[in-house]
Amino acid sequence: MIGATRQIEITIRTINQPALMGKLIAITVSCGAEVLAASSYWEGDSTVVKLVTEDARRTVSALQAAGFDCRANPVVLVETPDKPGLPEFLSDKLVGAGINVLYTYSFRSDRELNYVVFKTTDDERAIYVLEVEALIHDLAAARSWRRSGAILHAA
Repeated sequence: MIGATRQIEITIRTINQPALMGKLIAITVSCGAEVLAASSYWEGDSTVVKLVTEDARRTVSALQAAGFDCRANPVVLVETPDKPGLPEFLSDKLVGAGINVLYTYSFRSDRELNYVVFKTTDDERAIYVLEVEALIHDLAAARSWRRSGAILHAA
């Protein structure tokens, strides 16, 4: 895991439209904001799209100018290596720490980065748990504590 941060997720709810995701991504990119994660699903006769971008304020302004109704909510965004099962593993860590995970989704960007989005009941604590998990993993993966070329002297 590379890192966990608090981000803003933009939710757009609209009637079903052909190529809606493409339109939303095009609007987002045209305002200069990179899409970090995206998810969509149907709810009745509506389409719900969730976007996490590098500039939520600019993205919301552009989407509203294009006539879309947007809602913004905090989420936890985790940049991860591409490992099958890792989102479930991280979710289990959060649940094991007593943090309710309301929903999660993962997204692979064009730059070959992988992101997992968590909506939890305690985002600050979730970030802490995920960062500690990353530190433990990094320490366990270290092959040697000795710096190359370092010589230890007894005092």
